Amino acid sequence: MCIFATIFYLSAMRALEYITNKSQRKIWLRAFHIWQHRSYELAPLSEEVHVCASCGTRYQGNFCPRCGQSAKVGRFSFKKAFMHFLDVWGIGNRSMFRSLRDLMFRPGYMIRDYLRGMQSAYFPPFKMFFLLTAFSLVVEHGLGLTAEEEAKDEVKEAKKEIVEEARKHSKHVEMNNGNITINDVEVENPMYKGGVKTANWMNMLRKKYPAIFALVMLMLVSIPLYYFFRKSPIIPDLRFSEFFVALVYTSNMYSIYSILGTLFNSGLLKLIALLMIFVTLKQFSGFSKKRVLGYISLSVLIFVAFVVIVGGSYVFILYKMSGA
Repeated sequence: MCIFATIFYLSAMRALEYITNKSQRKIWLRAFHIWQHRSYELAPLSEEVHVCASCGTRYQGNFCPRCGQSAKVGRFSFKKAFMHFLDVWGIGNRSMFRSLRDLMFRPGYMIRDYLRGMQSAYFPPFKMFFLLTAFSLVVEHGLGLTAEEEAKDEVKEAKKEIVEEARKHSKHVEMNNGNITINDVEVENPMYKGGVKTANWMNMLRKKYPAIFALVMLMLVSIPLYYFFRKSPIIPDLRFSEFFVALVYTSNMYSIYSILGTLFNSGLLKLIALLMIFVTLKQFSGFSKKRVLGYISLSVLIFVAFVVIVGGSYVFILYKMSGA
């Protein structure tokens, strides 16, 4: 225990030195910026002659040209056993950890590298999207909640069921500081009932199919965003399919920080998750900070207006079909 405490103390003092020492901080930031811009480099080919332990082929290089087995098979170890365990879930390769690291510290540059053809070096975006969505559900409903928080959630769900049941019977429901008041006065506005019905339906889809729901919402947001980012300084001929892949990776980056924020119960990490969306689009596009912020704001406004118009139209159709 003392060894770990000593290592932590020395690491903290080293970090404090970088923070307080202006010259050291400049050197560190410069090195970090150089690393951010540098693409992933593959290990050089081995000139040693190997004999494949699987098929017996003699070859030079890192992998057998006949069966694809790595030249560095070696003896079985706990590390290898752990990697095989992860492989059962589709994440037992180095590209996943590299993708997590780069999405946290150089997301926009990593996405550019991926779109330029460096695809074997990174974990597939859609596969990562569904894995992170599933993991975030496990964290939010299992690992990240204390017993007290779970009890609060159960109370909220119970109150929500009471409110929904009352509204089904056309009762007027008021909530004040968590207290529920149900009156026998009927709600005469069918538009209000249609709005509640639509909101409940959307919330049901979000809970029942979280990954599909998030992917559809991402697709809708990508349309106005693509209009603004389609002719960026870095990729002037950007295709919509490429931009959508970039947004899926951006969503993955947001999920990583959000999951960490839930695990450590940190509001700061969740705020960083939002700020990193801006950083990712800035690095990816090459636009100025003001332009990226303006494009994101306009896209959000367009998306909200679209949702309001479509939702309002649906509620209006329900209102007309009710015979009012």
